[in-house]
Amino acid sequence: MIQKLLLTLTILTFLSCGNESDKMIYKTKGGEFASEQGNFIADFPTKPGYSAIDNQIGLDKFQLHLFRSSLGPNKIFSIEYNDYPEHMIKSMTDEQIYSQGVTNFSNKMAEAFKLEFQEPIEQHGLSGHYFVLNLKQNAIEKGIKGHIQGKLFRNGNRVYTITYIGQDDKNVDVFMNSFRLIK
Repeated sequence: MIQKLLLTLTILTFLSCGNESDKMIYKTKGGEFASEQGNFIADFPTKPGYSAIDNQIGLDKFQLHLFRSSLGPNKIFSIEYNDYPEHMIKSMTDEQIYSQGVTNFSNKMAEAFKLEFQEPIEQHGLSGHYFVLNLKQNAIEKGIKGHIQGKLFRNGNRVYTITYIGQDDKNVDVFMNSFRLIK
């Protein structure tokens, strides 16, 4: 299952590359990648592709914006954000948003991964939440390798999710720690 998920994410990354991606993300003079519309900068290891997915909760419609870069099928670097309708997000504290975000992500990956660790963090002036998911024994027995690291940040009604899915790689910490908002 997880191999199919990683393959699907990799295919989405390559399909999403193109003109729309060029408009949504660009390389900075410092070598990182930035998105004006997304209002962020991050040190992806390769140019990320962009895609948008329509989403709906009740009657509220919004888009999920995805930026993905990969170093093969087993190393996927991702930033996604969505702008929640103001009335939805106003009723929740940051901690509630982070807790629900980690729970939702963990539930989505529950077939092969389990939540191992989470804690509040501070990064480049943003308060957020860091979490780690490790493989379950049934996935390890199938020969699957890897883990998931994630960070959640809120800025107004926008929620960012920064994730790495895959095997250990020297680019993970650089990518995860580089995320920041454009001033």
